[in-house]
Amino acid sequence: MATSVQGYATKTNAGVFSRLSPILRRVPLVMVTVIFTMISARYLSDPVREAAKVGISFTDPGGITVARVGFAGFPLAIAILTFSCLFSPRRLLAGQFLVLTVDGVVTLVRIFGIALDHSTASARLLIPETVLLILSLIAIRLETALRRGQARA
Repeated sequence: MATSVQGYATKTNAGVFSRLSPILRRVPLVMVTVIFTMISARYLSDPVREAAKVGISFTDPGGITVARVGFAGFPLAIAILTFSCLFSPRRLLAGQFLVLTVDGVVTLVRIFGIALDHSTASARLLIPETVLLILSLIAIRLETALRRGQARA
């Protein structure tokens, strides 16, 4: 009875990877769901105070409503969409592309804003946004590989 060290290492690594794959494919969805729910909750509960923290002030009650829609409504909608994709294998890939799209656009707009406004106040957010972009690309790659493998079987 002969054993191969190389065969054992490959089987062990594949086992760990296959157990982590379902988690890695969902991490970006969980992150966006949590982040956007937190943003939404803050701006739903007290938009005036939250906006004032970043230098925005309102002069009209209509402006407060617009802030609730823009700063709370849209993030909440994205959080609901990503949450719903977490539990549906059929919608998992669509959710991952949603995360990639939203985070990619937010990152590009932030970079554009930094360059245009000559302000680095929010530059620190580029690191987590880039990490999320990388994780979403990994998740998409894992999901598409899984689907290709299932289609061949």
